[in-house]
Amino acid sequence: MERITFEIESHKELNLLISIAEKLGIKRFIYSKAVKSKPTELQKIYQIIDEGADISTFGDIKEWQRTTRADRNLNFNGI
Repeated sequence: MERITFEIESHKELNLLISIAEKLGIKRFIYSKAVKSKPTELQKIYQIIDEGADISTFGDIKEWQRTTRADRNLNFNGI
């Protein structure tokens, strides 16, 4: 089974499309009306992610790693 989605602006165009589909023998229609709503929390989160962040203030990552991990004693003799 194949699926196709149409976005139609007017009720007149919708009726035309349904009549054409019926003439072609298409028997199953799934109709949903789009509702414009306020941005959801998830949409706000995606917007924040899309805008990104300023990473220019993070400094040198290598120096941070050396400083943070200086007290760790790693034994690589068993490798």
